[in-house]
This record gives sequence, C-alpha cells and structure tokens, in this order.
Amino acid sequence: MRTSSDRRPPNPIVVWIRALITVCLLIGVAGILEATQAVPQANVSLSHIDMPVIDGADIRFAHLSTADGLSQTKVADIVQDDRGFLWFGTQFGLNRYDGYNFRVFVHEPGVATSLSGVLIRSLFKDRSGSLWAACDQSLNRFDAATETFVHYPIPFVTKISQDGAGTMWLATSTGLNELDPKTGRTRHYDHDPNNPSSLSGSDIFLAREDRNGRFWVGSTAGVDEFDRRTGKVTLHIPVSRTSWGVSFYEDRSGAFWILNASGHGLALFDRNTNTLAWVALHGQGPAFPPAPALAIRAVLEDRE
Repeated sequence: MRTSSDRRPPNPIVVWIRALITVCLLIGVAGILEATQAVPQANVSLSHIDMPVIDGADIRFAHLSTADGLSQTKVADIVQDDRGFLWFGTQFGLNRYDGYNFRVFVHEPGVATSLSGVLIRSLFKDRSGSLWAACDQSLNRFDAATETFVHYPIPFVTKISQDGAGTMWLATSTGLNELDPKTGRTRHYDHDPNNPSSLSGSDIFLAREDRNGRFWVGSTAGVDEFDRRTGKVTLHIPVSRTSWGVSFYEDRSGAFWILNASGHGLALFDRNTNTLAWVALHGQGPAFPPAPALAIRAVLEDRE
C-alpha cells in the first residue's frame, strides 16, 4: 500500500495546461456574456409634438436644364465649393456651374485621372475645401489645381461625411466604411446577427458626428450611436424599418431631428433623456401616429 509520503508531486506541465484551460474557459464565458448583452434602447414617448407647416408659396425658382448645358436632368446632390462654384452630381457626369455656364467632367476611357464612373451618387466638400464625388465604380477626390481626380476603391457610396479628426465616413448599402484620407486606409463595419453590439443594419443612409462629438449612424433599421474607438453600438433609437432609410439632422439650436423616408416622417430626439417624440405636422393626417404617407428625406435650415 502506498502512503501519502509516497505520492509523486504534480507534473508542472499538467498544472500549467489545466490553468491555461481554466483561463480560456473564463475568457470564453466572458465573451459569450458580452456578445449576448443587449444594446440600450432609447425611450419612445407616447405623446407627440405638434408642429405647423407653412408652405413656401413665395419662393421663386429659376430652372436649369440640358438646354443650359446641364449634362443630365436627374441631380442626386449639390455642393458649393470655397470658390463659389456650384457642383451638380448627375446620372451622367459631374457638372460645375459658375452662374453662367456649365463645365462637365465625365469618365474618359484610358485616362486614369478622369472621373472613375458615370453615375454620381453623392458629393461632399471636406474641411480642407476638397471636393469628393461618389461614383458607381469608386470614390473620387477632385484636385482643383490640375482638374483631375484621385480614386479610392470604394463603390456605391451614397453619403459622405467627415468627423473632427478628419476621418471620412462613407455610407453604402453594404455597410459603413471608414477612410483615412491621408493614408487611404479603410475599415468596414456592418450588421452581424451574432453580435448585438454591431450596427443595427448594413444598408447605411447617413453617418455623422454631432456637435458634442457623439457619432450617429442611420440605416434602414433605425439610428445607432456608434463608438468609433471600439466599433460597437452603444445606443439604439428604434424607428420603424424602412427601405428608404433613416437619417438625422442637428440644427443650430442643438435639436436632433430623426428623418424617416416612410412610415413615421419626423421625430425629435432628446439626447439628455434618450427619449424620442414623434412630430405631428398639421394637415398631414392624424396627430399620432403620423400618417404612413408622410415621408421626409432631407432638412435644410436657412439663415433665419
């Protein structure tokens, strides 16, 4: 019979392996708990905000057409640059307008510095004054000195923005792309059904930083507050799903508006209480919920 004094000491390799397995199990459990943790949801108020609508009957329009030199009549986006030129993104080329005449930039086969595609989806002027044009083939940056284009291989960008650090954010139908304009490096984010901290949807309509440095992403699944450092969603604003997308607008007073292109049309989000209140526009159907036909895709604030 073997006594306690005869027992061999434990093999140090076996002890080390057991400890490693224990650590891995603990890390795995922590990862599962993190993955299953739900993202906080914003509150939806049961009351609504009444807002009157005043038609702009006194606004006068002047029309620009192909007879005036516009290359194509369906304009997706308009931007004014630092020199006062107006830029129109059309389904056939990029148009520059000086108030009198148009100059059209199009793709030229065999010319590497020409516009990369035909159809323009979005335009943007960055903080340095450079103009960006999103084509069906790739993203383009216009060099005003040489009147040529630099290409970035990110296709089908529908909206462009830039944050306080200078990083470009590109909304596409397959996710959100982060672009460092200095190095050309990119990073992609999309919805992962196995990760509740990922974006709520991959069909992105708009991504932009607010005045307090918080970053927001609007998609067909609602609006997410997004932590750019970790790549995780920290707050979700539930909005009825829409194939036309959900976006947002921060006005000069700091009010944060949620725009829905179908279903509920307009809402006001209080970022201090994380509460969403729908807006009922007078003459647009029942007070609450807003009429399903009410669709708001864009907001522009004038000087007043």
